[in-house]
Amino acid sequence: MRYRWWIAVMAMAATLGSTLPSQAAGLGKLMPGGKRRQERKNQVLTCVTQRAWMAYFKDDEGGLSPVRDTQNTDDDEEWLGLRFTEFDGPRIRLGVLKVINKAAEAEEGNWGKIEVPVAGIQEMLTVALYNTKRFDVIEQKRVREVQDQQTRKDVVEPSPTSIINIGKVLGAQYLVYGTVNEWTPQRSSRSMGPAMFTAGKKEAEVAITFTLTDVGTGQILFTTAERARMGEWSFSASEPGGGQGASQQNTPVGYAVRACANKAAYKIADFLKNRKWKGSVVDIKNSNIYVNAGSQQGMAAAAKLSVLKVVGTVKDRESGTILGEDLVGIGTLEVTAIQPGFSIARIAQGCKGLKVGDRVELATEPVSPPVPPECATLVGNAAL
Repeated sequence: MRYRWWIAVMAMAATLGSTLPSQAAGLGKLMPGGKRRQERKNQVLTCVTQRAWMAYFKDDEGGLSPVRDTQNTDDDEEWLGLRFTEFDGPRIRLGVLKVINKAAEAEEGNWGKIEVPVAGIQEMLTVALYNTKRFDVIEQKRVREVQDQQTRKDVVEPSPTSIINIGKVLGAQYLVYGTVNEWTPQRSSRSMGPAMFTAGKKEAEVAITFTLTDVGTGQILFTTAERARMGEWSFSASEPGGGQGASQQNTPVGYAVRACANKAAYKIADFLKNRKWKGSVVDIKNSNIYVNAGSQQGMAAAAKLSVLKVVGTVKDRESGTILGEDLVGIGTLEVTAIQPGFSIARIAQGCKGLKVGDRVELATEPVSPPVPPECATLVGNAAL
C-alpha cells in the first residue's frame, strides 16, 4: 500500500512540475537560452553597480532581468521582484491618500465575507513608492490624520481644493491615491490528483487605477490602470491509515495587489523622472533660512536653491479651476548645513522680501549618472 502512495506522489509531482516557478527557473538554466539569460544578468549587474537609472526584476534564485513594460498578466509574478538602482539626488516628496473602493463591497467566500482591505492597499502602495528610492514618502499615519481633517466625510474622491490643502499641510509636491475597480479574491479554483494526494490552485484578480495629483493646482497629472492575476498551489496528502497530512492556505490576492502597486510605482517614477525637486521656506532666524528638505530627502551640502515668491493663484474664471501659482524668482540660497528632515541655507544672491512660505527649487538641473553602453542596449523601458 505504501508503494502506491509514493507512486501517486511522484506522478503528481511530475504533473505539476512545469507549473512551479522555481522548477521552471531551474530547468531554464539547462536550456540553450540559459547563456543569454546569464549575459542579461551581467548587464543588469553592471547597471546596478554604476547606479544607472534603471528598474529590474529579481527572482527568488537571484536571476536579474530588465523591466518589460507590459500588461501581459502571464508576467505578473515577475512584478513581485521589482527592484530599482540606488539614487543619490533629491527625492520628491509624495503622500499616499486613502484608497477608494468602487468594486463590490464584499464577496462571499468559504469563510464568510471578504472585505476589500483599502488600508492594506494604501500601505502596499506606500511601500512600493518608497522602494523606488526616488521619493520621500510621508508616513501613512500622518497622511490619514491630515486627510481626515481636510476632507468632508461624505466626499469619496478628493477634490482639487482638498488636494491643495492636504499637500500644503504635509509639505508634499504630489499626492497619489488608488481606486479599486475590480476585486476578485477567488477568481477560480481547481484541484487535481488521486484521493490520497491532491493539489489545488486558487487564483485572484484585481484591477486598480492609480492617480497622481499636483499639490500646486489640485489637478490630476497622471493616471494608470493596472490589473494583475495571481495564483498559488496548495497541497494536501492523506497518509496510509487515514491520517491527514499538512496543508497550506495561500493568499494570491495579496500578491496581485503587490504586483499592481509595483507596476504603478514604476510608471509614476518614470513619469516624474525629469521633474525638479521643490520645497519651501519653513522658518527664518536671523541669517539662517530653514528649508523643508534634509538628508532623508537627498539634499546635498552647498546645493544652490532658487527662491520663488508666490505672487498669487491663477484661476480659470469660467470653471473656477486653479491653474497654478504665479511665481517670481527673487534670488538664490546656498545650503550650509543639513539635518535629517531639514536644511539650513543662507542668501547667496538677492532674496529681497524673503518670507516663510516662499517656494524653493534646485537652481540647476540634476545630473544623472552616465548610462553605460550595456544599459542602453537593454530591451523594453528598463532605463528610467
